[in-house]
Amino acid sequence: MNCYELIKANQSLLQVLKNNKISVNDIDSLQIYEEFRAMKKHSHKTIYCVSVLADKYGKSQRTIYNIIDHFRSNVEI
Repeated sequence: MNCYELIKANQSLLQVLKNNKISVNDIDSLQIYEEFRAMKKHSHKTIYCVSVLADKYGKSQRTIYNIIDHFRSNVEI
């Protein structure tokens, strides 16, 4: 399979990603968001979760909040 074939086979999905400003680079933030959800499930406050994740991943708290907001946003298909 070459690049063209891969894109052509996934054209509709890729178009939805593009229309919703979802980057393939967002895959790097999946683990952060999954950990955030697990912490919230255990009733931790958001500020605590953000602080822990910022320290763990060496990112600013604002970056963690941006990741959370991005993954919580609704997608239009």
